[in-house]
Amino acid sequence: MNGEVSKGVNRVRPESEEPGMSETAIVESIHRNLKSSSNPVRKEKIGEYLKTSRLSFIGVELPEIHRIVKEHIKSLRIEELPPLMRRLWSIEAFETRLCAIDMMKVFARKAPVKEALSLVDAWIDDLDTWGLSDPLCQPCIGILLEREPTTESTLRRWRDSDNFWRRRCSVLPYLYLCLKANYKTEYDAKILEAVEYHIGDEEFFVGKAAGWVLRELSKRNASLVRTFIEKKKTRMTKLVLRESSKKI
Repeated sequence: MNGEVSKGVNRVRPESEEPGMSETAIVESIHRNLKSSSNPVRKEKIGEYLKTSRLSFIGVELPEIHRIVKEHIKSLRIEELPPLMRRLWSIEAFETRLCAIDMMKVFARKAPVKEALSLVDAWIDDLDTWGLSDPLCQPCIGILLEREPTTESTLRRWRDSDNFWRRRCSVLPYLYLCLKANYKTEYDAKILEAVEYHIGDEEFFVGKAAGWVLRELSKRNASLVRTFIEKKKTRMTKLVLRESSKKI
């Protein structure tokens, strides 16, 4: 997914720098910038790579998406972001939804947790690719989990969903707590509790997420994960067992 910004991109000046621009004008400017940054080769490759998605693809590299979003929101107040995020998400294109998630990364750090969680909760029903679920979970929902521990109650409600993307989103945010910059030993119990619920889930994208969180946790506390695996391995799918054991 990562890549260098394509050379020779025709960049459109963000209209959001002008005072008093409406949310519609800002969204249209972002969409126009994305289209002007389209790379046909990237468009074809990302479409093949994320073949589970029904979304259209514009073909823009991630660094360019980050740049476009940053330029358009740098002068905006945090409370101005939700309507922009909703409008961008409503466009059924992979890159516009990535722009909404990029804004959520900022919003999740500063806005009321309840409001941010309500937004991402609504988006989850639209997910059809890990290319959107993963950055939504880590860092966005992970930030909310770190800021407000009661976020766990929402994640617990998600884990029994018939929608496997929602189940993935109930466990993958804990990856954020496992990262070296964020990890605390006090997180161990809640991480293992969240993962354990899914160690027998036969859905590939859920099991993959559970194994990924365990693998990252093993980098911080290998003996803890080793003991957990030894105790729970008879309940684990082969995928979870394989993924979680890679670093120990």
